Amino acid sequence: MRFYVSWFSSFLLLILLGSGSLFLWISSDSVPRHPALQVDTLPDLISVQEFYANTDAIWGHIPSHDGALLAWWGVKWGRDTVFIGRADRIGGDGPEVIAVLDGPADTIFWSAFENKLHVVSDGRLWLVDPNSPDRDQWLDVTPRGFQNWEVLKQAPTAEGRNVIMSNDRDPSLVDLYSVRPDGGGKELLVRNDGKTQTWIAGRDGAPRIRVDKAENDDRIYMMRGATDGSWREFARTSPFETLIIGDAPDDGQPIEALDNRGGDLLVFVRIDEQTGAKSVAFSDTKADVAQVLHFSSDPAPGDVAIVRDGYPRYAGLTGRGKTFLHLLHVDEGSVDFNIQGASPDGRFVTLSVSRDEAPFQFFLFDLEASTSTHIVDSAFSRHRDELAKTKPVSFVARDGCSIPAFLTLPRGVQPKGLPTVVLVHGGPAERDIWQYDYQKQFLANRGYAVLSVNFRGSIGYGRAFQEAGYGQYGKAMQDDIIDAANWLVSEGVADRDAMAVMGGSYGGYAAALAMTRDPGVFKAAIAEYGVMDVKYQMQNNPFAWGLFLDGMNRYFGDPEKTENLQEMTDRSPVSHVDKVTGAILLTAGKEDRIVGFEQSEEFERALKAAGKDVQAAYFEKEGHGYRRWQTDVKRARILEDFLARTLGGRTGNFDLAEIAAKYLD
Repeated sequence: MRFYVSWFSSFLLLILLGSGSLFLWISSDSVPRHPALQVDTLPDLISVQEFYANTDAIWGHIPSHDGALLAWWGVKWGRDTVFIGRADRIGGDGPEVIAVLDGPADTIFWSAFENKLHVVSDGRLWLVDPNSPDRDQWLDVTPRGFQNWEVLKQAPTAEGRNVIMSNDRDPSLVDLYSVRPDGGGKELLVRNDGKTQTWIAGRDGAPRIRVDKAENDDRIYMMRGATDGSWREFARTSPFETLIIGDAPDDGQPIEALDNRGGDLLVFVRIDEQTGAKSVAFSDTKADVAQVLHFSSDPAPGDVAIVRDGYPRYAGLTGRGKTFLHLLHVDEGSVDFNIQGASPDGRFVTLSVSRDEAPFQFFLFDLEASTSTHIVDSAFSRHRDELAKTKPVSFVARDGCSIPAFLTLPRGVQPKGLPTVVLVHGGPAERDIWQYDYQKQFLANRGYAVLSVNFRGSIGYGRAFQEAGYGQYGKAMQDDIIDAANWLVSEGVADRDAMAVMGGSYGGYAAALAMTRDPGVFKAAIAEYGVMDVKYQMQNNPFAWGLFLDGMNRYFGDPEKTENLQEMTDRSPVSHVDKVTGAILLTAGKEDRIVGFEQSEEFERALKAAGKDVQAAYFEKEGHGYRRWQTDVKRARILEDFLARTLGGRTGNFDLAEIAAKYLD
C-alpha cells in the first residue's frame, strides 16, 4: 500500500531527504574497527538515504499499447508517484511529463487497446485518462462480484472481456471468470474441480491449457481447441520432472515449454498439441534454460532464451529476439537487464540495463524499427565508480559436490582476511543469480566481502542438483553453508573471527540454524522472516498452497507422517538455543501470511531466556519480504550498526532518512 502525507509532512520530508549538504554536516560515519578496513583507499560511504530513500529515483517505465506514451514511478513531495509522459519527447531528465497521478498506486498497467492507464489502489482497479488525471476523474473498473481477484488476460478490444482469476470459493483453488472492461457482467468461464493448479488462456481469453495434479502427485497437462470444448491430455510429468508452459498457442501451432522430462537439464522445446511429440528448440550443456522471453502478449514464438549459471548468456530465437540482443549490445561485456513492460504486439519494450554491475540505465526499444532510445539513468549512477564487482565462483563441499556461488568483494581493500557475510537465498527451491544487487552493494560499501551460495537443492543447475537437497534441510544443505564459510577462510578472503550468515525465509532458517547447529563458525547471524520451527511451519502452511504442498514435502517431509515430525523438531533452530555462542539479529513483517512473525518472536524469547545476544525488529505493514521505503531505511540502519558491532565494518551511525521513515511510517 502506498502512502499519503499531509502538506506539512511533505514539506518536512522534502527538507529531510533533499538537503544533501545538511546530511553531510550532521552525519558521523564511524571508522571501521576491523584491521583489514583501516586503510585510506576505501570508497566514500554511500548513505542509507541514497540507497533506499533517494528522492531523485525514477523506475518502472512501461509503454502504452501503441508506444506513444510511457508511465513510470518517481518521487514527489516524499511519496511514490506515477508520472505519464510522451515517448517521442525524451530529454536529459526523461520523458516530457503530461500527467501526474494524484493518488496512491500499488500497481499500474496500460489498457491493451487504448492509451489509458489501469491503477490498482486500495484494492480497487481504476482506469485513468492521461488527459484527465485528477483523482475525481478516475473510473472504477474493479471486477464486480469478487472479494479476491486478479486479471489473467486483458480484453484486446473495447468489446472484448477481461479474464479474471479468483479463489473466493476456496482459498486453495482458482476459478476463471470473465468481465467487461468496465468491470461488470461477471460470468463463470470454468470451475475448478479441485485438481487444477494452473490455467492458461488463449488469444480469445478462453482457457486453453490447464495443469492438473493427480492423486500420485503427477502433473497432467490438458488442452482444448478454440472451437472444441473437450479437454485432452498432451503431456504428463512425475513429481521429479518439470514442464513449464509459456503460452497457449493458436490452433495447429506447437506448444512452447521448458522441459526436463527424460533428462537432467531444462531445455526449451516445442510440443505437438495432437501427438505430444517434442522437439528441442534451444538447450545448454551446463545449466537449465532459465527463461524464455515472449515480448508479445498474444501467442507467438519465444523471442530470447536465457541461461543463468554464472554470467548470464542470451540467445535470440526469432528475428525480433535477435534485434533485441543487438540493441542490448550483449557482446560488449556482462549485461543484466529487467523487462519493465511491452506493448501487446511486442513491438515496444522498456527495460532497465546494468553493464558490468553499473547502476541501471532505462531504455525504450522499438523492435520493428530497430531503434533504442535512452530514457534516463538511475539516480544512483553518480556512485558507479564506488561500486563493487561480483564474480561467479564455486567450491567443493565435504562430500565432493561442487557448489556454485557468487563472490562480491569491497572496493579499495585487498581481498585478504576481510569481514564477510555469507548470504543464503530463500525457497529453498530458488537460487541467486549474477545481477545488479542493491543489498550486496550496500554490504560491500560497508566493507564486507559477500558470498551468496547456491547450495544443493537450488534450482537452475539440473534435476540431480536440486534432488540432492530433498530431505537434506539441516543436513547436507546446511553443510554447504558451513563449507562455504570454511572455503572462504581457506582461500584467505575471509577472517574466520569476523563472519556473519544472513538470509530471508528459508535463508533465515539456515542462518539461525548455523548458530545452533554449528556454533562458533559465524560470529553473527541475520535471520529475516525465517522458519524457526519446521514442525510448526509444515503444519501451518498457507491454505492456498493446498495443491502445491508436495513440493514442500519433498524438502521437509510429510507432516502427516509421525516419523517426520521428530526430525522437524530436531532440525529447528528454536530447539537448540542453548548452543548459540554469537549474536543474532531477527527481523520479520507483522503481516506475513507465509511464515508468521510469531516464529521469530518465539525464537527471540527462547534466546533471551537462555541469556543469548539477540536483537529483533518487527515491521508493521510488511509481509513476507519488505517493500516499503520506510522499512528499507529502518532495516538498513539496523543492519549496518549490528554488523559494525559484531564484525567491525563501517556504519553511517545516523541518517536523516531515519527521521522521515519514522515520522511518515
